[in-house]
Amino acid sequence: MAKLWRRLLVLLIGGVIAVPYAAVVIWIVTASNRVGNRADSLTIIVVGIIAFALLCIPAFLAVIRALERTLAEQLLELSIPTPPRRPRTADRLRGALFYFGHTFAGALLLLTIVVLVPAAIVLAADPQQAHELSDGLIGTETSLAATVLPAGLIQALAVGILLMCIAIIVVEGYFLPNYALILLGPSAADRSELAGRERARRFRRTVLAREVHDSIGHALTVTTMQAAVAKRALQTYPTIAEAAVDEIARTGREAVAELDHILALLRTEADLEADDDAVISAETAQPPRRTIEDFEVLAQEARSVGHPTQLRIRGDMGSLPSVVAHELHRIVREALTNSLRHASVPGASVSISVDARCVTLTVSNACVVNTSGARSNAGTGRGLQGIRERVELFGGKVRWTADGGSWTLEAVLPTDSGTVRVANEERQT
Repeated sequence: MAKLWRRLLVLLIGGVIAVPYAAVVIWIVTASNRVGNRADSLTIIVVGIIAFALLCIPAFLAVIRALERTLAEQLLELSIPTPPRRPRTADRLRGALFYFGHTFAGALLLLTIVVLVPAAIVLAADPQQAHELSDGLIGTETSLAATVLPAGLIQALAVGILLMCIAIIVVEGYFLPNYALILLGPSAADRSELAGRERARRFRRTVLAREVHDSIGHALTVTTMQAAVAKRALQTYPTIAEAAVDEIARTGREAVAELDHILALLRTEADLEADDDAVISAETAQPPRRTIEDFEVLAQEARSVGHPTQLRIRGDMGSLPSVVAHELHRIVREALTNSLRHASVPGASVSISVDARCVTLTVSNACVVNTSGARSNAGTGRGLQGIRERVELFGGKVRWTADGGSWTLEAVLPTDSGTVRVANEERQT
């Protein structure tokens, strides 16, 4: 019932909007009938048409379309997406079509309430009142309808016209939300663009979530293990304990730097949602350049907590594009973090091979294999899923296996310019 009243209220507002248009039409008819001069009558008609046309201009304005959209959202409980660009001619025409449809429907409702319902009641009570009613509406001295048509037929016509108008109003109210979504909402091209922007937003959020998981998770794992080393060596090997504390401080500083970078991306994400024309600055979007020393630091971090790690690099790391080297560093870091957490025997082996077309990474460590021949938690962690997402983003391949008590991760990242360009564009979308 509440929904019905809200729709009737929307139609009633349309009737109020129709009042000036109806007033102009009534003025044209009455004024042209009162003057006897044909030239004066024509002048009145022309002036009335100009006035009516001027009243139609607001229907094509963007602000009227926005007001109609707000009215539909508030009273019809609709969620109409805002178009991602300034309205074009087609959008203005669609908005004007809804405006005039809304106005016509409201005028019909107002006519039914003010004229047809009272007329039907009068005719139903006394059919002989048709003569006076015709004189009042049409302005004639005699009413042929009142003298020619039987009183019963006049009653039936009045009721029929009233029911027809009511049926039209009901149909208009029923389809009003659909018309609002079609005519006031974005076009098909706009909906496609909005869907693309939403996919880009979800992609950015996925990237940020992966960055947080990888950087903070790795830092907490290393810090926890270094703290355990420092506690064990505090009394007997103070030098080792001091080195562990220094490593905790270094890891913490690096985690803070990573967090600052992620927070900058989050701020940029908020700016993009607030302003669709905002762009990511080069300082925020471009990842830091990774070198061999950065991979050595990862291996040294693992060694410092009692996890012997062999690092072998073949090929020219400097030839890798910056975005590929950055993602490779993330993958190695996550792989070593998993090794620290899950290896059954301390130790890991990291092998990186760079050639002209791709870079191949292999990380292996000891693990406990269940009766089915696979590690019990194989492929269930967010870290492994993040590695898969990173590799697939570049069109690469990744797989992990557990065979003969050894857990092995193999990833291949293409380094050709086309793939790197596509991945880089997606990162900055």
